Amino acid sequence: MPHRHWFRQRIVAAAGSTGTDDLTFGPVQHDRHYHLTRFAVEDETTAPSTDIRVFVTGPGYNHLLLEQNSPAAAPLYWDDQGTFLSQGESLVARFVGATAADRLVLYLEGWWVEPVEGNPDAWMLTPAPEVT
Repeated sequence: MPHRHWFRQRIVAAAGSTGTDDLTFGPVQHDRHYHLTRFAVEDETTAPSTDIRVFVTGPGYNHLLLEQNSPAAAPLYWDDQGTFLSQGESLVARFVGATAADRLVLYLEGWWVEPVEGNPDAWMLTPAPEVT
């Protein structure tokens, strides 16, 4: 029976000169299913002039999860509602209007599972540990 593989990840990049910069987590491999319990985005240097958007992309349409218009410089913009990523999907944080060389960051927390051996469509999990 599969179990949850917990993870934390930080993706960092310097803004380019095009005005639109994407930080991407994914795409998800065929043998994993990700549950993102929360994520955050930040421009650590200056305020992007337009917005920050976070969305799931993959087969089909882009599914918007978070939008921050006229963001300030340095605060974290959190989403703790969570989402999931299936095969071929990615989570994208898009910074529009960041100044060239700004430090852009995407923080992720969550867990992933693999399919049950012999039944690739089953995603059964062991129960989460009880908190006492």
